[in-house]
Amino acid sequence: MAPAHTSMFEAIFNQFPSPVTILKANIPRFTIIAMNDERRNAPGTPADVIGRDAFDIYKPWDKASEQQFSMLKDGLIEAVKEKRQVKLPLLYFEVSNADETKVECAWVQSEITPILDATGKVDCLVSIVRNVTELELNRLAVEELKEKELALKDELSSVNETLKSTNDELLTVNEELSCTNEELAAANEELAATNNQLIATNEKLMQSRHSLEVLNAELEERVLRRTKALAESECRFRTMFETISQMAWSVTNKAEATFFNKSWYDFTGLDYEASKMFGWKEVIHPDDLAASINKFSNMQAGLSNGGGIENRFRRFDGQYRWHLTRMLPIKNEDGDIDMWIGTATEIHELKELQQQKDDFISIASHELKTPVTTLKASLQLLDRMKDDPSPQALPKLIIQSRRSMQKISTLIDDLLNIGRLQQKEIYLNKTRFIVSELLNAACNPISLAGRHHIHILGDKELKAYADEHHIDQVVTNLVSNAVKYAANSEEIILLIEEADKMVKVSVKDSGPGIPKEKVPFLFERYYRADAKSHQGSGLGLGLFISSEIIKRHGGQIGVESELGRGSKFWFTIPTQAADQS
Repeated sequence: MAPAHTSMFEAIFNQFPSPVTILKANIPRFTIIAMNDERRNAPGTPADVIGRDAFDIYKPWDKASEQQFSMLKDGLIEAVKEKRQVKLPLLYFEVSNADETKVECAWVQSEITPILDATGKVDCLVSIVRNVTELELNRLAVEELKEKELALKDELSSVNETLKSTNDELLTVNEELSCTNEELAAANEELAATNNQLIATNEKLMQSRHSLEVLNAELEERVLRRTKALAESECRFRTMFETISQMAWSVTNKAEATFFNKSWYDFTGLDYEASKMFGWKEVIHPDDLAASINKFSNMQAGLSNGGGIENRFRRFDGQYRWHLTRMLPIKNEDGDIDMWIGTATEIHELKELQQQKDDFISIASHELKTPVTTLKASLQLLDRMKDDPSPQALPKLIIQSRRSMQKISTLIDDLLNIGRLQQKEIYLNKTRFIVSELLNAACNPISLAGRHHIHILGDKELKAYADEHHIDQVVTNLVSNAVKYAANSEEIILLIEEADKMVKVSVKDSGPGIPKEKVPFLFERYYRADAKSHQGSGLGLGLFISSEIIKRHGGQIGVESELGRGSKFWFTIPTQAADQS
């Protein structure tokens, strides 16, 4: 694979939002080959994990975690033996914090993908871990609410049965009273006996009435207890949603908002009156509103199983920020949807990083395409005339091919240097050298290639203590920029000075200068001051790489420019080693 592609894939690998680990398929050791930044920076990850066996570093700390690690190891073995992707069941861990005052719970979803070599043998395994703790906690909270609703339903059913029993008892009493009245009418002569029966019956009736009053009191107490339990359940529900960092809300089937948590009010700056009903529509970006409504309608119609939708929410300061919005239906005991719970997780920085990555790939592709096309055309012409070369055209085609190759080489070197800087793999081989000799060697090819006159002024005997190769790279970049962006400036001045035990090298041109508002961004990665013109070609990495090289020498780099009066780029490096100062 080409170095540029390798660097690009490394950058994508390190910017992947989930922890990724690459393991060697050596059962049962599973030696760690690589980790991306998300996994390497995770809490509890040692600094020297590369090259070590996975289960020598990560070991269970209790019976529960031992079972989870066993499932993980079985999944790795299965992926190697079956040569297929293995998606592990949801893994659950309980970990005490540093002072063991709190137990933190975590759920993770792991996917293990085997990578085969040319012979079809599993060479390595790619393990991707996604933290689904938030989703699992939400699911458990919803299940808890459902269980409480079912318990309340059972209790109410029991009360209804009791009421029914009491009603039957009252009907029996009424039937006895009716029989007594019939006996009085039929046996008027036995008044004394009947009167005694009435007294006895009346006593029973009083007892029944008393029992009914006691039962009614018990029923009222039960209803009050259940009402209080429902209120406490609602309070816990609200407390749970108030503590999460995401914005959360509830809506009816008609999309009328009924509840918002504190994160909503903090982010939007709105109160409940401004947000309720359909007030939430004012917060969503107009370009995203229709898609959000259609997504909700499809979920209601069963055309979508949920998932998420990316849309922009307006913050209290008027700025729109990207969020991932999810909706979850809440059903009653009959299976009908009573309400919907929504959450919004901010992903604005992730979207910006994705856009920067896309922009960089577009710029790099464009910058490489031009010299490659030119080189291809030159080689095609050289191939046609190989049997009968033209003395006039042959040198021009060779020079043109060399320029194209030089441009490709420069772009690749910039990409490689960025990768080394990010991995902190640039090492400095510092020596003592005469600065003017380095400037002469760096500028000689540029002087011979164009019509610019380069003058080296100042202390030509001054020595510096630095990495000569990397300082040559900085000088070449600054002088090349002066030639590129100040094409009409025939003279370029290089000045060597000593200032406070540092060598200061300045590169001055008489070009058009740089607008004041662009100066603060010149040394940022991928920034190009004149990206729209042909002179603005490149990846926008040269000044960034130069700045990093100078900083690693303990020096400084800067620019002074005025429109219409040219620009002066300068840097400083030590005159001697730090322990000799």
